[in-house]
Amino acid sequence: MSRLRRRKNDSSRPAGSGGSSIAFKKQKTIDFADDHIDSDQEEDPFHEDHDLVDSDDEEIEEEETLDAKKIRLAREYLRKLEAGGDGDDASGRSSTSEENDSSSEDEDETEHDRIGIKLQRERLKREGTLERAVAEKVKASIHHSRQSLQSVSKDAAETSTTATIQAKEWINAGHVRLLRGHDLTPTCVALQSNGERAISGSKDHSVIIWDVEDQRRSFTMCLPWKKESAEEKEATSRTMGQVLSVACSDDGRYAAVGRRDSSVCIYDIRVNNLKKPSSSGTLVKTFTGHKGPVTSLSFRTQSLQLFSGSDDRCIRHYNLNEMMYLETLYGHQFGVTGVDCHKKERPISVGRDRTARAWKIAEDTHLIFRGGAKVASADSVRVMKDDWFLTGHEDGHLGLWMTEKKRAVCSIDQAHGCVGNVGRSICALGSLRGSDLAISGSYDGFLRLWKVSMGQTLDMRGMEPLEEIPLTGYVNGIAVGPKARFCVVAVGQEHRLGRWNRIAGAKNRFGIVQLRSSEDIQGDDDQIEQEEVVESPDNVNESSSSSEE
Repeated sequence: MSRLRRRKNDSSRPAGSGGSSIAFKKQKTIDFADDHIDSDQEEDPFHEDHDLVDSDDEEIEEEETLDAKKIRLAREYLRKLEAGGDGDDASGRSSTSEENDSSSEDEDETEHDRIGIKLQRERLKREGTLERAVAEKVKASIHHSRQSLQSVSKDAAETSTTATIQAKEWINAGHVRLLRGHDLTPTCVALQSNGERAISGSKDHSVIIWDVEDQRRSFTMCLPWKKESAEEKEATSRTMGQVLSVACSDDGRYAAVGRRDSSVCIYDIRVNNLKKPSSSGTLVKTFTGHKGPVTSLSFRTQSLQLFSGSDDRCIRHYNLNEMMYLETLYGHQFGVTGVDCHKKERPISVGRDRTARAWKIAEDTHLIFRGGAKVASADSVRVMKDDWFLTGHEDGHLGLWMTEKKRAVCSIDQAHGCVGNVGRSICALGSLRGSDLAISGSYDGFLRLWKVSMGQTLDMRGMEPLEEIPLTGYVNGIAVGPKARFCVVAVGQEHRLGRWNRIAGAKNRFGIVQLRSSEDIQGDDDQIEQEEVVESPDNVNESSSSSEE
C-alpha cells in the first residue's frame, strides 16, 4: 500500500519537478529582465552598513549627552557655590589671567580651596559630624542687644519683679516676640529643618502652624476644645485631648502629634495641602498602641523613623515611609518623659525611674545611665550630637553625658536657681545639632544659654553659662533655628504635664527669640575658612567604632 501511495504522489507531480523546480523558483525570484531601475532608485550596496554605523553613532551621541549632562550639572553646582561666596565674573577672571598668569593661578587656588571647604562642610553635615562653634557668636550678639536696651540691671537680684521688667523691655525692643493663638498653656513646640515654619501644641487640644519668617500664625491644624453638652461630656473627658508632644520631619512633610488619650496622629503639612483657608490639615494615620499619655515624640534626623515615649513605660518605633508600627522598646520601670534621636539609629530616652537609656535598635540592646541616689528623675533630654546628650532633671540638675561613660561627664546643680533648698525643675532643653550651643528653660523667668564643650580629653569637656534672656512663665518647649539665628519657645502659666504650680503673671504664648543679628549671620558666609570644618579626632574615633559595630 505504501508503494502504491508513493507512485500516486509521483504521478501527481508535474513534469520537471524535483531539483529543476527549485531552480525554476530561484530564477522566478531573482528575474530582473522585465524591470527597469533608474539611477535614483539604485540601492547602495553599502547602504545597510551605513545604517549600522549611523545607529552606532546615535548610541555614542546618547552616551555623550548623558556624560555632558552630568558635567553640566556639576558645573552649575560649582557656580552656585561660587555665587554664594565671592561671586566674581568668569570673564573678568579670564582677562586678568591673560594679564597676570601668576596672580590668576593664586586666585584659582584660593577659589578651589574655598569650594573644597564648602563641599567638605556639606559632606560632614550629611554625616552629622560637622562641628560648628556658634556659642561665642550668640553670646556677642545677645550682649550687643542687651547694651541697646535703655535700662538693664544685670547685677540686680533675680526677683520676680526684676525678671518681669526685663522681659517687657526685651519685648518692647523687638528681641522677643510673643504670638497669641492658644487659649491654655502651650506644652510643646517643633521646628522644620529650614526654619520657615514651626508647630506648637497646647492643653486646649489645638495644634497651630506658625510662619516664623513673617512672625504670624499660618493656620490651625487641630481646632481647640469647645464646651460640650452634658451627654458628650460624660462620654469624653476634656483632659483626654490635651496635646503633650509634637514633632516634625526634616523634609517638612509630616507632623506627629501625641495626646493624653495615648494616640499618635500623623498629619501631612506640605504646602500643597494648605491652600484652603482655615484648613485643619490632612490626617494620614492614627496609631493607638500606647496605654498611657504620649509625653514625647522625636524623628530620626534625615529620615522618617519616629519614636514615641509614654507613661506606660514603653517606647514605640514607627516607619512613616510605610505608615506602620515596627516594634516596642521595653526597659524603663516608670513612665518615659523624654525621647530624642539624631543621625544614628540609637534614640536616647529618660524616665521617672531616674535613668537615661541609649537604645541600640540593630543589636536589640540598650545602655543604662544613672545619675546617682541624690539626682532626681529627668524631665527632658536633648542629643547634642551622636553619643553626646544633655539631661534636665526635676531638681534643677543639668547633666552632660557620653554614651561611652556610665557617669555624667559634667553636671551643674540648681542650674535655674532654687526655691528654698529645692532647685527649679528644668522643663525643656534645646540645642543646635552639631554645635556647642544649648538652651534650657524653667520657670525662674529666664531662658539660659550654655556653652557645651565635647572634646577628646577631660580638660576639653564641660559646660559654662553664656547668657540669659528674660522670659516670664513655664518654658515647656524649645527649638533652635538654623545657624542659631533664633529659637522658638512654648511659654505658659503651667507645667506641660500637670497643674501643681501656676504663674499668674505669665501668658500662654508662642515665642520667637532672636539670638543673632542679620549682620552677624552674613559675616559667617564670608568667614567660612575660619570655622572648624575638619572632623575632630573624637568624631573620627566614634565613626570608626560605629563602623566596627
